[in-house]
Amino acid sequence: MTGPHRGRVGYIAALAVGASLFAAACAGAGQERQSTESSQEGLRAGAPASGVGLTSRQAEHALLTEAYLGSQWTEVTDAGAGREGLLRGTVNAQNWLTHKQDVVVCQQLLDRLSGNRILGAPLADTQAVAVFDADDGNLMRYEVGTYSAAELGATRRWFGSLAQTCGVFTATRPDGTAEDVRVTSLPVPKGEGTRHALSVVAKGSTEGVPFTLSLDVALMTSGDSAITVVNGGLAEASHLTTGLAVRLGVPRLATVLAGGTPPAQPTGLLD
Repeated sequence: MTGPHRGRVGYIAALAVGASLFAAACAGAGQERQSTESSQEGLRAGAPASGVGLTSRQAEHALLTEAYLGSQWTEVTDAGAGREGLLRGTVNAQNWLTHKQDVVVCQQLLDRLSGNRILGAPLADTQAVAVFDADDGNLMRYEVGTYSAAELGATRRWFGSLAQTCGVFTATRPDGTAEDVRVTSLPVPKGEGTRHALSVVAKGSTEGVPFTLSLDVALMTSGDSAITVVNGGLAEASHLTTGLAVRLGVPRLATVLAGGTPPAQPTGLLD
């Protein structure tokens, strides 16, 4: 991609603006996990994946837990509603001298991040979500679900192109201020399934106070099922933790899809 700047910083800047609110909404909420339980709730956790992929109970079992992330992470109530209003921004289309169509691609990333939905909507009753709060105030949102094959394939191609397509750009937040955003590829542990990850860093100011928002965003797929991870906040995102979530999370999903039940505790060293 040859265009100079790309715009997606609005989402990240806005998160920075309300990161403290988001953390406060999460803190003390207890060890709850939001999942989409359906009429299939009575199915065995270890039942083989059906023709449509996961059941919501199986997706629940595929989630990572505090035991897999370490003592610095605490599971909290999903605070997605608090983040939706904080992560909005508009790509500055004038930054593109050529490849104007890329503005739409980068705007889609902003919109999906602001809506806590890297992928589109999962198939009915196939989703589970866990949110974790770190000691440094950063948050990790970990989601498992099954999607239509066509949508998942298109999203995988879109996500894999973002580092090259969006690169460095500016975006305008709802309050009219500008942010600088950088999107780069992030290496992840190799293994089964498709794995992609991005580092997204936004710098701006809110009410005259400068901030830097750092996020890791990962997408892993196995068949028509997928894991998405958004990890970070006003503290520097831990690439090590993101890599850990990928390395330990994909095998858990594969085990569930094969009809098994992942262990409650990880085996071996976590680092």
